[in-house]
Amino acid sequence: MTAPDAARILWGRVLVAALVGVVAVVGCGALGWWQWSRAETTGRTVQPEPAVPLADVIAPAQSPGEALGRQVTVSGTWLDADAAVVTGREVDGVAAELLVRALEVPGDATGTGEPATLAVVVGWRPDGEDPATSLASGEAELTGYLRAAEASTGAASLPTEAPAPGTLWASGLATSELAQLWPAPLYSAVLVSYEGADGWTPLEPLPPTTEFNFRSAAYAVEWWLFGGFALFIVARWIRDNGRAAPSAPEDAETTEDRS
Repeated sequence: MTAPDAARILWGRVLVAALVGVVAVVGCGALGWWQWSRAETTGRTVQPEPAVPLADVIAPAQSPGEALGRQVTVSGTWLDADAAVVTGREVDGVAAELLVRALEVPGDATGTGEPATLAVVVGWRPDGEDPATSLASGEAELTGYLRAAEASTGAASLPTEAPAPGTLWASGLATSELAQLWPAPLYSAVLVSYEGADGWTPLEPLPPTTEFNFRSAAYAVEWWLFGGFALFIVARWIRDNGRAAPSAPEDAETTEDRS
């Protein structure tokens, strides 16, 4: 009895199928990556929501929640209290310090009927400039956006030199720290004012945001799925058609007996 021939690999078929699979996977992958890049660059530009009264989005001592990033208007009176100077910041690549002042918001503007204190980032200036600071007093009408307060980093991070008259050093935009110096209750968010002050440049207004283009992202995922499916089909085809069928065994002794 002779042994059956081992199935031969049909390298011509295998190589052609593998080449087709590589082309399909690379093509689908490249098209998917292109669509994903479009999703990141062609999203819809969303302008910030128009400014609304402060009481419409947050109350004193209330968790800021969705109020963060909202543009607001507020009227109040600058408190006769030391302003906080926050150092160690950077604005447009320049080492900077921020000036934070206390604004008393009257009861009819807080929504609670009781006055409250709002921390306001008035502006910035390059670090190391003349420390003399002239602060306006009286009533103020401000427009800006709300940002989150920061955690206090402690006295160890404060400058060692004495602050300018009418100011004090602060380790950050920490309302928990300012609450020990200014009248309570304080708002838990900080207002970044667009107005600025004498010698202090206002920070940039709230920039527009870009929404992710989910349609292009979905197309990208589809292309990658097509590539995976093509790879699966090619692998199955090679498994089923990449070998020659073995020849049927011949039993010489059986053939002789029958003859």
